[in-house]
Amino acid sequence: MTENQQPYSNMRRQLTDYAKLYVRYARLTLAEKVTVFLTAAAVAIAAFVFTVIFIFYMSLALAWWISPYIGIAWAYALISFAYLLLIAVLLIFRKPLIMNPISRFISRLILS
Repeated sequence: MTENQQPYSNMRRQLTDYAKLYVRYARLTLAEKVTVFLTAAAVAIAAFVFTVIFIFYMSLALAWWISPYIGIAWAYALISFAYLLLIAVLLIFRKPLIMNPISRFISRLILS
């Protein structure tokens, strides 16, 4: 009876070791993917903040530069209208410009 139980206990031990290794590998893979995602999110947030600051100062400089020709109020109005057009373009093309790249990044991250 013990001769027949020996291969089964050995196989059971190997299967539990395999399951433990598989769970450990899954945890490490998840940790890697979360790290990549959080790094990309942090870089995107930092780039967004610096871009907003840059655009703000460049808008002020542009308004100051064109104000002698059209007046300060019209300069700010012109820049505001340009931003309104930019927002409209982003809203119209939000799927190809925003949603598709984000979904591709997340699907590549999850499926790789």
